[in-house]
Amino acid sequence: VLFILYHLFKILKGTKGIFFLNAILILFIIYALSRFLSLTLFNALLEQVMLMLFVALPIIFQNELKRALEVLGQKNPILQWLIKPPEIPTESIEIVAEAVESLSKHRYGALIVFERNDPLPMVKQSGSFLDGALSQILIEQIFYPNSPLHDGAVVIKGNRIQAAGCFLPLDNQLILPQELGSRHRAGLSLANQSDALVIIVSEETGSISLAYNGQLERGYNSERIKYRLIELSQPPQTVNKANPEPVIKNEVYKG
Repeated sequence: VLFILYHLFKILKGTKGIFFLNAILILFIIYALSRFLSLTLFNALLEQVMLMLFVALPIIFQNELKRALEVLGQKNPILQWLIKPPEIPTESIEIVAEAVESLSKHRYGALIVFERNDPLPMVKQSGSFLDGALSQILIEQIFYPNSPLHDGAVVIKGNRIQAAGCFLPLDNQLILPQELGSRHRAGLSLANQSDALVIIVSEETGSISLAYNGQLERGYNSERIKYRLIELSQPPQTVNKANPEPVIKNEVYKG
């Protein structure tokens, strides 16, 4: 039991799920004391509460459980094969990296989402359906200031832009530095709820960030974001070992 609790704590550390885990631990301590003091009626009540909690646990911790499976999958080749997300084509990554470089240079704010295993129907339905061929020019046109779709997110699947002008979920419980705006909050919120990779370009500073697996990494340039996306979405042998670009995690924030 202690082994399981220890690993649960490691997985949930730094997330809002840790508060639920602490509450459950306190409940177990109260239950143990109640049994020791032979409080029969109180014991029966606590047992019913704990039964309901056990039923609700997979729902409460669905994002954390998904993250735990991803961590296990990285260490276990069989699980890695079973839960492996679809690869993002290298060509798509290169196109997006070039577009992000241009957007960053001109300080055009942007939210670019790579959809993977977890479908994002509600996100795509909140915007305009495009299903257009992915290109640098199209991305830049979408995020050009005052264009009809520039305030929302672009959703990419494979080598197609499926939707644009999309609204991402906003988790107001996330604690982020004041200099990070709504785009960063939206990107990290989606990365908390799905396996999507989300690139954020700041309108104020032109800085490039990446949200995935419940965390936000900052301090990227176009080359580093390209290699990071390849690293996260393709087998290790796909990465160009002859000319590796170091990935700098200047600041990492967990949701």
